[in-house]
Amino acid sequence: MADLDKTTLVPILEMMGYKTLNKTDIWKKPSDDPKEFVFWAVDFKNGDVFKWVEDHREYDAPDDPIFVELKNLVGSISVGEPIPESTPSNADQSKEKEYGKEESTSEEKASPAYQNNDTQPAAKPEEKPPQPSPAADKKSTPLLDLIHQYTGNDVLEVFGDTGSGKSKFAMTVAREAIASGKKVFYLDTERNLTEADVKDLKGCEYKYTPIIDEIDKIVQNLPKVDVVVIDSIGFPVLTTFARMSVKQKGDALLKLIAIFGDLKSWAYRNNGIVVVTNQPESEFNKDKDHILRPFGDKSQFAAKEIWKTEIVDRKPAYTNIRISAFRSRSVGHRTKIADMKITGNGVEVSA
Repeated sequence: MADLDKTTLVPILEMMGYKTLNKTDIWKKPSDDPKEFVFWAVDFKNGDVFKWVEDHREYDAPDDPIFVELKNLVGSISVGEPIPESTPSNADQSKEKEYGKEESTSEEKASPAYQNNDTQPAAKPEEKPPQPSPAADKKSTPLLDLIHQYTGNDVLEVFGDTGSGKSKFAMTVAREAIASGKKVFYLDTERNLTEADVKDLKGCEYKYTPIIDEIDKIVQNLPKVDVVVIDSIGFPVLTTFARMSVKQKGDALLKLIAIFGDLKSWAYRNNGIVVVTNQPESEFNKDKDHILRPFGDKSQFAAKEIWKTEIVDRKPAYTNIRISAFRSRSVGHRTKIADMKITGNGVEVSA
């Protein structure tokens, strides 16, 4: 067997319930029946996939669906054997449509960009982005200053449980950026914004699509703006993850990593800020002491900063949320970054 791509395979194995003891080179998943001393494993040191039965290894078990699934996964993700994205097999094509791969292009399926701006014409494609200078800087805001203080021109990832204020934070960033004279591109993957919200973001280029392939194409062709907001990056994959084949799960996770890489490159080339919201990874098959990370595993390392939103207090009239550092290059884990209060009058973020 070819050398195994451990960096790519381990996150997928973890999601499938495989574990390793003492960080060895063997990742295994035991049988659900405690009476059976059987497990399936990947041996990265020897480049093998095997099934352990009682007291020996079996390297071929064609009648065992778990073994076959594992062997197919490992065989498709080996060093020097990248997963094909443009030429899926006939057997995979029907499954791919289950999680949103369509024959039509992104431009045909994604909702058109909503340029909510009747005073500022869009920049021509051939125009070069203006070079920043102290005298020409746009107005700033406390929230943008706070983000820039930690990330500079890079990627900020904000994750948390459902209802913990991630989208409210993202919308507040967009509103404040627009109010300060900056150009904003807002990609909504959950339909979190109502028509009234979109109209309220005067000057923001808004686009909606829940399809991960379309999101990938959009990110590769982002406009020349000052701030990019994506709400959220993990939702389109999470909603269909359980229905994906093993290969599709691997494809989706690799695509998330690639998207983050493209966002980081965009921020560098355009001297811009990217704010991405995300959901936590699944609690399934996790130890009770496991700290849930953002969904996407290795993709988190592309973000300069990762902040977490948590509800502190919720009343009929307001919701108080704490924004803390989950992974930061400046402060320790759980250090408070800011407080956010959501009321009927709007959102207030204070450091």
